[in-house]
Amino acid sequence: MEIEPCSDGCAEILAGREHLVLMVSPGNPYFSVSRLTVLLRWAAREMKRADVVVSDLQMTAATYLAQGRTAQVAAKKARADIRQMASRIRRARQAAGDPGVRVSEFGDFSGHPEYQRARAYARQAALDDPVYRSLQRQGTRDAAKARMPGGWEPTEQQIEAGLIHSEKALPLVLNAVGIFDSAEAVTAYSRPAALFRYFFDPVSRYRAFAGQAYIGVRVLEARRG
Repeated sequence: MEIEPCSDGCAEILAGREHLVLMVSPGNPYFSVSRLTVLLRWAAREMKRADVVVSDLQMTAATYLAQGRTAQVAAKKARADIRQMASRIRRARQAAGDPGVRVSEFGDFSGHPEYQRARAYARQAALDDPVYRSLQRQGTRDAAKARMPGGWEPTEQQIEAGLIHSEKALPLVLNAVGIFDSAEAVTAYSRPAALFRYFFDPVSRYRAFAGQAYIGVRVLEARRG
């Protein structure tokens, strides 16, 4: 297991082992059954509480819209990805001995006041800080270019369509501690994204909420499934 806290503060919060929130993206081949099994076992063993939060239909389709697919094609492919990921998570939970890890989607929290507060804060960051705005657009561009032919570039309109993914993910990166009513919370993904790292940099104009950490966590040498 390779763990990469985004700051010394994140490392300190991780050491408290209060609550892990693992973000999972349907369509991302990294999240195989074998890797998910290892991650779930680790979370159940190391943390007092653990949640898995999966990108919802709107978020999953956004990346395909950013690749220039039609709304119908993007939604169909996203639904297939979500079904596949639900199957992988179900099999991983069984293989891990059915650990006490809850599974939900980002959309399940859209009405939560702490989610809405964090989302409004992130929108303000995009409006006020050109540094963050550039990171957000670059992250969407990179996600759209993944697994596309070499040299392909998304249009500005396609990048706009894809931004919804990071916009909906950000509240769980900034404020899982409030959304889940935890003393402290660590949000994790396979690799720390630059647009999320921004909120944990001590020189950034906008910072994650108190008690919140962000880490990368990768399973090494696991079979795909």
